[in-house]
Amino acid sequence: MIVRILYLLGIVIGLYAIFNNLPYIFKVDFSDPMLALGKILVSLFPVIAGAVIVYVSAYNLYLSFKNKS
Repeated sequence: MIVRILYLLGIVIGLYAIFNNLPYIFKVDFSDPMLALGKILVSLFPVIAGAVIVYVSAYNLYLSFKNKS
């Protein structure tokens, strides 16, 4: 039971990381290309990490319910 709660917490944290950093990828001013690249990478890393956390947590939550049946 506690493991499933941790999986749900992982999904919530991953979604928070995605939706908190996703708008900043599209707000980049391209007047300075190197600064724009840095801002995109700084915002893109948490989005990718959040997507991986959501995927792994959701898959493990699915497996925990599948194995119980």
